[in-house]
Amino acid sequence: MTAGTAGTAGAAGTAGAAETGTAEGADGARPEVLELGSIREAQPAEWDALAGDAALYSSHRWLLYGEELADSTSRHLVATAGGAYVAALPTHRFTGKVPHFYDPAVLFPGAAEPATPERPLLLGGTRLGYTSEVVVAPGTPGALAGAGTAALLDRFRELGAAGGALTALLYLTDGSVERLLPLLGPRDRVVMMDATAVLPVPEDGMEGYRTLFTARQFKSRRLEMRRYAEAGCRTEVQRLSECHHLLGPLSAQVLRRYGHPVTDESESERFAQQAPLFDDDCRVLTAWQGDRMVGFTQFFFWGRTMYARSHGLDDSIGREAKLYFNLTYYEAVKYAAEHGYRLLDLSCDAFEAKVTRGARLQPLWGVVLDAPWSGPVLDRVRAEEKARREEYASHDAGIESEVARLVAARG
Repeated sequence: MTAGTAGTAGAAGTAGAAETGTAEGADGARPEVLELGSIREAQPAEWDALAGDAALYSSHRWLLYGEELADSTSRHLVATAGGAYVAALPTHRFTGKVPHFYDPAVLFPGAAEPATPERPLLLGGTRLGYTSEVVVAPGTPGALAGAGTAALLDRFRELGAAGGALTALLYLTDGSVERLLPLLGPRDRVVMMDATAVLPVPEDGMEGYRTLFTARQFKSRRLEMRRYAEAGCRTEVQRLSECHHLLGPLSAQVLRRYGHPVTDESESERFAQQAPLFDDDCRVLTAWQGDRMVGFTQFFFWGRTMYARSHGLDDSIGREAKLYFNLTYYEAVKYAAEHGYRLLDLSCDAFEAKVTRGARLQPLWGVVLDAPWSGPVLDRVRAEEKARREEYASHDAGIESEVARLVAARG
């Protein structure tokens, strides 16, 4: 997963891909839509050049990892023009159990039903990671990017309608929603459904990080670092191949505390599955007390961003030593600055802890096409959205972005 910097789109030419024509850009190019039955049908370097400006979760290897979970049918849509990839939209068709936080029946209770073979879910974007995008190749002219996005959305609608599916794009970024807004109809619903926290990394590491706070604010950060040292903890940076066998029980302790039905064995299996795919593009910041690992935070690399994914700790020492805060923020800022990374993507949840340690919130949106919502059902969806937005704004008023204002103006 090394193609994280901006680049030109590679040449299309996947054998056996279905093609459909669509709208043309202002420059006369007519994007065609290729349909890939698996991300394996795309060359990794070619796809990653297309996804160079997108998040980790649109990269070739991450999509491959999602496909290997084998709980849905993939069909990745790629708009091409002049033999080059212009834009793409991964899609996933679920006919049964859907990952919990991607299930509209969970996200919009009372407004969506569980997926079935007769009424499947067609999901656009990622199905793992909580940041989805309509991917556009870096440097694509605006008119062509718009035509490619329109072509993808048209085909996405067709696929949903043909299969009788609930058709949704979940956890979309501001950038993707801005591209989609001119293409949406009156029954397409846009809902702020979550947020992600991002922490800019100063080039001088902890010295620059310190300036984000007043002296009084940083005093509590310094106390957390002291608690870590006084507990006799040291940090090691390890590859997954070196430590994955130790991560499962620590991760499971955290997940079970928040109600997730996992076992030590299932978590260990998850990390073992990741190791051969991501060993070059992932590091684990581990905390050790003597010869015992007592905590970790896992980071994936893409471009100049480090993505925090999983965290684990030994409950017998985690709170006392402030393991989470040290591994996920302070040690991560040091590592990122030393290795040229400029952003920590800290994902969803625990927003107060993240914002008070320097992060900022960015909206994540849900777009449900031809949503069967009206009257009291729509009122309930909007009331739940309003409560979420107020909660997020209480942590960071910047959540009400320019795109959020565009969505509000749409009504």
